Amino acid sequence: MNIKKAKRKRNLSILLIPDDNADPISFRISFRMLKIIFFIIVVIIIHMITGGVFYYKYAVVNNRNWELKKENIQLKDDNKKMYSLYEIVDEYIKYQDRVKAALGIAKENEFSHSKSTDILSTFTPTIDVVGETTFDLEEPESESQLDYLFLTVKKSNYHSFAKNIPTKLPVEGFLTTGFQDADWFLPYRHLGIDIAAKAGTPVRAAADGVVLFANWTNDLGYLIIIDHLNGFVTYYGHNQVLLKKERSTVRKNEVIALLGNSGKSTAPHLHFEIWKDGVPVNPKEYLLTFQNK
Repeated sequence: MNIKKAKRKRNLSILLIPDDNADPISFRISFRMLKIIFFIIVVIIIHMITGGVFYYKYAVVNNRNWELKKENIQLKDDNKKMYSLYEIVDEYIKYQDRVKAALGIAKENEFSHSKSTDILSTFTPTIDVVGETTFDLEEPESESQLDYLFLTVKKSNYHSFAKNIPTKLPVEGFLTTGFQDADWFLPYRHLGIDIAAKAGTPVRAAADGVVLFANWTNDLGYLIIIDHLNGFVTYYGHNQVLLKKERSTVRKNEVIALLGNSGKSTAPHLHFEIWKDGVPVNPKEYLLTFQNK
């Protein structure tokens, strides 16, 4: 008679002995149940780790989405500003083309004398108004025109306050010719002031603005015109070298050219004009150098 021996079940006995006089507690767990419990614990730990990684990535992605939304809102706002700036620049370019057409600047950037008589009918500012400049320091034109012979930069906080108003003296030197707004058709009409100085002296911007024109002209030689975007336009003529290009921005007191003797000129000097709303004005009214003297 073959008797199969029943397999003996393997159990894990656990005995708990309290610190007091209570009876010990014991219980048994089969190894099979222990394996099941261990498997469940491992599965829970894996789920916790996986869930933690998932929620971390979700938080990162969600945070990035919020940042992208903010950046998108900012980009839309910047686009609106950009379109506004584009309209301003477009108007400025049209204004520049209008000035060039009025000045008779051809594609090869040469001044056309045939158009000089038509300038006032298209655009008031003109550069074809200055004859040859003389520098007789012993006999100035008149006391009223040349009140102060040597001009120096006057320091003032007003220069920083009024950044777009031409208050800064472009170059220090001798005032040789004053402003003379005579009849439009008289040959001796002089719409600015002439300041004699050593060739190569830095010429500085009288105010903040945008370079409207920077090139050669027959009368004023190497000329730079700055639009200050508030009705003011300044002219700097007879330069030796131009350091700024058209459509570039400039700051008050920034060097824009080197003083020279180009164009119709007999000695190194700067021809400086200020125009307000298309009308030439006496620079003495705005340059602080002439104030309170």
